[in-house]
Amino acid sequence: MPSRVESLSSPRALPARSARFVAALLTLLLASSAHAATNAESAQRAINFLSADAANWAAQFRCTSCHRHGATMFALSTARANGYDLDALTYNGRTNRQNLEAITARMQSEQRLDGSWIHEGNWYPYAKTSYSAFGLAGYDANVGTQYSDTLVRAADWALSTQVNGRWKEDFPFYPVGYGNVGTTARLMTAIAQAKQRVDPARAAQYQASLDQAAAYIVAHMNDLTDGPISDGQRYTHQMAWAIVGLKAAGPGANGQNTAAINTLASKLLATRALGDAPGWGGLAGEAPDEYATSITLYALCVAGRKPAADGRMAGALDWLKSRQGTNGSWGAGTRYPDIPTTFAAMGLACFGDYSVGVSVSGATRKPIEHDLPTTQTASYVLTVRNNGYKTDEYTLNTQGGLAGWTSSLDRTTLELGPDATATVTLTITAPAELEASLTSDVMVVAESNGADAVKGSARVTTYTTPPPPTEGVETTTTLLTPAAGQSLTVALDNKLSARVVDGQGWRARGPGMGVVTFTVAGVTVGADNDADGDGVYTVVWHPRTATWSELGTQDVRAVYSGVTLRPDLDNRLGSTDSRQVEVLPSPYSNPSVTLCGLPGFTEQPTLHVCGYTTTLAPGANIESAEFILHGQRYPVVPSANGGLVETELPLTDGANVIQLVGIDTFGGITTAEATVMVDSTPPELTIASPSEGAGLAVYSVDVHVVVRDWSPVRVETNLINVTDVPAGGGTVTHTVWLTPGGNVIQVRATDAVGHVTEKEVTVWVDAQAPFVGTGLPDGWLVGPQPGDTMGYSIGVYSASATRVTLSSGGTYTLPRGGGGVDASLHLVPGTNTFTIDVTGETGLTTSLTRTVRYDNSPPEAEMVVPVPGGTYSGLVTLTARVTDSLTGVRSVAYTRDGSGIRGATLQPDGTWTADLDTRELVDGAHTVEVWMTDDAGNFVIKSFPFSTKNR
Repeated sequence: MPSRVESLSSPRALPARSARFVAALLTLLLASSAHAATNAESAQRAINFLSADAANWAAQFRCTSCHRHGATMFALSTARANGYDLDALTYNGRTNRQNLEAITARMQSEQRLDGSWIHEGNWYPYAKTSYSAFGLAGYDANVGTQYSDTLVRAADWALSTQVNGRWKEDFPFYPVGYGNVGTTARLMTAIAQAKQRVDPARAAQYQASLDQAAAYIVAHMNDLTDGPISDGQRYTHQMAWAIVGLKAAGPGANGQNTAAINTLASKLLATRALGDAPGWGGLAGEAPDEYATSITLYALCVAGRKPAADGRMAGALDWLKSRQGTNGSWGAGTRYPDIPTTFAAMGLACFGDYSVGVSVSGATRKPIEHDLPTTQTASYVLTVRNNGYKTDEYTLNTQGGLAGWTSSLDRTTLELGPDATATVTLTITAPAELEASLTSDVMVVAESNGADAVKGSARVTTYTTPPPPTEGVETTTTLLTPAAGQSLTVALDNKLSARVVDGQGWRARGPGMGVVTFTVAGVTVGADNDADGDGVYTVVWHPRTATWSELGTQDVRAVYSGVTLRPDLDNRLGSTDSRQVEVLPSPYSNPSVTLCGLPGFTEQPTLHVCGYTTTLAPGANIESAEFILHGQRYPVVPSANGGLVETELPLTDGANVIQLVGIDTFGGITTAEATVMVDSTPPELTIASPSEGAGLAVYSVDVHVVVRDWSPVRVETNLINVTDVPAGGGTVTHTVWLTPGGNVIQVRATDAVGHVTEKEVTVWVDAQAPFVGTGLPDGWLVGPQPGDTMGYSIGVYSASATRVTLSSGGTYTLPRGGGGVDASLHLVPGTNTFTIDVTGETGLTTSLTRTVRYDNSPPEAEMVVPVPGGTYSGLVTLTARVTDSLTGVRSVAYTRDGSGIRGATLQPDGTWTADLDTRELVDGAHTVEVWMTDDAGNFVIKSFPFSTKNR
């Protein structure tokens, strides 16, 4: 049960504000772009929706005792313990806290006299009671104790109906009422919390019931029977509920429950969904669903497993969050969206940024001997664990104990990283010559400084021999004061008293007849052994404003521990009485506390601080004053009437949240705080753009600057543009005008304490595209080239350096100002097209496209007259058909027998002709040669044979 007591040396709101300030500053320093919802963000949206939905449903249908409300109560209560905001406004116009209180009050009003809840017609008492009691257990542990009696009555009903270690399911509908293990686990959770509210004898009965239930769960761990009222643990949700129940039962006499939890957790982590998808289905190999995934994640959280250490959990959390609606719910459009939403909120709320647990290592109850002439001590080792996901600092304190007994811790502050642990030792010192059968309860509380209302606690019991009896005569404890309708007031003396009798007229009259311990809001505030022997056990509770914050309706409880007598049949068993009482705030004004003016920023390692304390309550004096910095306390001695206090404080780099706390003799407490940033280093300056040497094709540029510093920074660019950046840093954009050519941009950052960082970046400006020329005309006709490669020249003019890229292959660079490039082009017969791209360093490009026609083959000839090998006489017309496949035929000429060249004439039919008088030739064999030239200059002579016969 978290403590209802505020620490004297750690005012609650102020360290929380300080931590939030530092967290916000770190967030700024590490700011990133938009991101998916974190676990905390998703959980907050879920409870905001869930509380309104459940409250609206209760108002509409006039019923609360079902999963929709019990699990909702538990989720909201867990969320409060893990630092979520119960004061956030929801869509029904009320806060989460108001919705929770409405649900809880209605649930309490619907409880039957026997401690159970039912649906109309006396239906489903086990299902209804298990969910109602489960929700009340979460509320009692984490929110308030005004319904502790309601919870205890439910636990008593559960004990009377337990059979073979378990409770049977009577709402046999999948998934919220499927199998006996779920009902059993929820009632185990209720019994475990109710155990904190009863006397030792009753607590022993509760623990025996929990042990039987845990044995039942362990016995059925490998039971795969199916059915709505079976004992099996075949489904993932049944294994999850088994973990919840075993956790409530405690580790077990030999650690068997802890071992079983680890086994079940490993089984769940090894259970895969269909297609190895993230999340869990009802059974292995089934598609994942929100209910199975949510209850499994909650159980793994209870088992101490962390998403950061297990990718299976991390993936399931991401999957679950991805299916959340914009309004915070799950299952939109389904028949029962309340089921996935309820359990998703319960699962997510377990994973808080802030959460702390305290547990006792070893025995929680230790005896000391009575009647010894010397003082005695009992020591307990406790473990404090940061169950959250952020580093947190904790203030440790103790409450309770018998008058004259002292309790001390070996440390009062702790700082722990996520999932880190530390041990503390509690020492109980009891005075000499103690009477028998005394019981002294002490609670150790770890209180988060990072988030309001986040606390963890553990209770230990030290008793004088013999221990409180568990068998004997029943007793009745009756609270005498505060009487019904009477209130308690902080900062005043409040009398708490009780009487203990049995049914035979015996009255506990001390000393030696046992102890009555008084609790308010679940916190032990004192105990009495009736040393004066008047038969009335009395303590005067004087809560100080500085150490008490739980106001409003609270549970006040008197717990009689019982007494061992001789013979054993005369033992008197413990008993309990309680009532709801209004706790009123102190009627006195708190003192006035102010700090002297402190610098917002400094580079000095120490700082002289001062302040003033002044009493405002009549008759009060200033009792104490202290400065607090980074969890360290620096007490100062004020005058009784207040006035100036001062000291020297060591500072550290970054935020130094300095608090001055003043407490008056009535317990009134007031704190003033101021933040001093120590900035001993110059600003961190980064010119994000433009980059060094960047080329720009425009005459202005946006200069993006990222600056980081503990203090505000003045950013100047080229002594013209000026922007002030707040503490922590940020991004600045300045528009700078440029001139053609090289430009130097200078950025100067000056922080609040005068440190300067300067950086420069040089850019090149050229807004003109390169001028490109080449002596190669477009469409140039080229004849045969050596190696089929033609050389040509490129001329470039540009203020910028350029890169010349040829589509035909080849890249050349030219310096600023331009120049020439001698290039070559490999040719293929026909048309050769290529591109010359010239790109300046500012990105501007000029392109030229050129076509070169290449012909490296001569014309072809077909001899028509004379027909090759033919015989002719007289006058003939030499005729040849001459063609060129790539260009055209420029000229044709004929010779006969290698001489007598004569030009040919192109005829309309495409042939080339010339006259030949064969009579000039000797009869016999001869040749005619065709001389051909094409447009590219390719030349060839082709010879054809023929004969003459003129005689």
